[in-house]
Amino acid sequence: MLTKEQLVEKINNPNIDNIEEISTSLKAWRIDPIYEDEEQKEFYDEMAVSKLKHALKLREQGKNDEDISSIVNNGIINPINVPSVRKTAIEDKINRGGRELNKVTLDVTSQTLSLLAESIAQKITGEITERIKSDDIFQPVMDSAKVHRDNEILAKQVEQLLEENKKLISRNNMLQKENAKFRHFVGNLYIKQQ
Repeated sequence: MLTKEQLVEKINNPNIDNIEEISTSLKAWRIDPIYEDEEQKEFYDEMAVSKLKHALKLREQGKNDEDISSIVNNGIINPINVPSVRKTAIEDKINRGGRELNKVTLDVTSQTLSLLAESIAQKITGEITERIKSDDIFQPVMDSAKVHRDNEILAKQVEQLLEENKKLISRNNMLQKENAKFRHFVGNLYIKQQ
């Protein structure tokens, strides 16, 4: 989770370089935090960073705040209700093994769940993309295709060698039959028999 200060650092944009500007922009573009603590400090996720970067690009293209909000939030115009955390009454303390635990409740709306699901999906997609880029998972498939192609070429060459071998065998048999027709007479002299 990122604070507004961390958002300013993360987007690294000269148009937004302080907390007031980012607060105004976040509010105008309806990019809501995913969490707000008891001290009203807001926290954002990576989805907010990507929405903010996208919104800045749209602003550079000359879009107004309402259009940017609509595009960035995929048509969601109503502000998303931020989940709020509140501690229950003190009598709800539970003592387990010498530790005191406070019971905490979380108010969640369907819009918040949708935002969280979208954020998680984007993070997973980003991680998968990075994994595919860093690992050569397609290399074994490509190597397999090369080996298959090489095997086909070798099979054709073996077939050609077998055909040439058959021709040589038939030529050898014919020459042996021709040679059998000659009879040794004297020295290097041979006579053909009829």
